[in-house]
Amino acid sequence: MAVYDVEIRVAEQQGVCPVGFKVGDTFLVKEGLSPSGMCMTAMSALLPAITVLMVGGSFPWESDSESTKRGCQDYKNPVVFEVRRLPKSQP
Repeated sequence: MAVYDVEIRVAEQQGVCPVGFKVGDTFLVKEGLSPSGMCMTAMSALLPAITVLMVGGSFPWESDSESTKRGCQDYKNPVVFEVRRLPKSQP
């Protein structure tokens, strides 16, 4: 099974994020390891999408088969993340 690296990027942010995420912040999930600096609330919302993209899957409702968007569970200060599968690097 191929495991891809995944990039998480803050695409939108409203209100005041208690962790301080800002639009454009990026995190890398490399070799299946959790990214440093990612809060647990966001990670719990993103983990299903990360897992699907890491193993080569996609979401049929998304126009781009390499990515999906997911929102943080903090409904008062929503942060929307783009989760994107990165191309495999050549050995």
